[in-house]
Amino acid sequence: MFLSLQGDVVLTAQPELTSPWVNAWRLSLYPCETQHLVQLDSTDDGCRRQTVKVLKAVCRLNPALRALEAAPLTNLVLHLSDSECDWSQNSLHARFQQCIAELIGYLEQGVLQSYFKPAVNLLSNLSEDQVDQMGFMLYCAISEPEILLI
Repeated sequence: MFLSLQGDVVLTAQPELTSPWVNAWRLSLYPCETQHLVQLDSTDDGCRRQTVKVLKAVCRLNPALRALEAAPLTNLVLHLSDSECDWSQNSLHARFQQCIAELIGYLEQGVLQSYFKPAVNLLSNLSEDQVDQMGFMLYCAISEPEILLI
């Protein structure tokens, strides 16, 4: 069930996330995040959305990375957009590699802040074992990127 308030604000009823509070709602920042990616890409004909799509596909196909959902990956690209200027189509490979390296750093810290709500740690739902497996897989992918496609 979705309830939209004041345009961009989306509240969702997700009992599996808000239990034991039956009347709790979860704030979804997905519309803001995707809209910001669209705006950034439209200003410089960038590849941010493509980078997120590639990251999502790789994570979905790799058992060690499957627990990484769209929100952390989208926020990873948003954070990187603050410091990286070249998001041209020709830089997709370089940005993907950079995302892998950045993600390793976030996993080592155990914290990836939400771009629009920094108090939220997007890695808090991962177990220590999941973080270790992801970190190892991504570390190996730095030197052998094809390992992500196995």
